[in-house]
Amino acid sequence: MRAPICISNRPWSRGRRFYGCSQLEENRCNFFQWYDKEEDNGVVEDLKDDLEILQIKIRKFEFENKELKELVKSLKAKSVKRRNKVVFYKLAFFTSWIVYVLVKFGL
Repeated sequence: MRAPICISNRPWSRGRRFYGCSQLEENRCNFFQWYDKEEDNGVVEDLKDDLEILQIKIRKFEFENKELKELVKSLKAKSVKRRNKVVFYKLAFFTSWIVYVLVKFGL
């Protein structure tokens, strides 16, 4: 019987290939052998390097995302303040216009 080539997902051997038993769980034997060919030398190390680079990029994106969320929150707060100022100035203008009309026409 031929054993399939599998890829390890264990933290200490992630990405490394091995031969494992092809039988279903109830008929499985304990056959195990690392699949190490010359052309595979360095593949695991390359994958680990790639993983480390991607993890660094993820942390960078998470940090940038946090900064952008804080910026959006700050801009929303400024927008509310400006909107309140506009409403205040419109109300002040309208009130002063009413006072002017009342004074001008003696009402």
